Amino acid sequence: MVKWIALGVIVIVLIGIWIFNSVKKSQNPNYTSNATSTSTADVVATTASQDHFSVVNIRAENGKFIPDTFTVAAGKVLMINFTAVDATYDFGFADPKIGFDVVVKKGETQAFGFDTTGKTAGDYVFHCIQYCPKSGTMQGTMTLQ
Repeated sequence: MVKWIALGVIVIVLIGIWIFNSVKKSQNPNYTSNATSTSTADVVATTASQDHFSVVNIRAENGKFIPDTFTVAAGKVLMINFTAVDATYDFGFADPKIGFDVVVKKGETQAFGFDTTGKTAGDYVFHCIQYCPKSGTMQGTMTLQ
């Protein structure tokens, strides 16, 4: 029974990501989901009820997060597109209330997110602690306003 529940949750999350990306593409013809671009990505408010979502594209390359800081408004669903450019990296937040750590293999991008509603404004450290090929550890800061 637990397997079926887990499968259902995975399917719902995948459908949500697909719908989110479809709406984003339809409202911005220049949108690309290829997060391996070399330009620095800032947090961008997106549509699909523009007031409810923020998106940030982060890449890990040469032992660094790019960008290593970003700001997002509280009360939004934050979607992170994380790309591991040159090696396998992990990405997670130090705060256990956010509570996830994602491993992304070299050349891949994974999208994940969480609702910032009810989170305390302030700085939240994100890090790579297991798969950090250059420096051993990497970290950055998300500022929630």
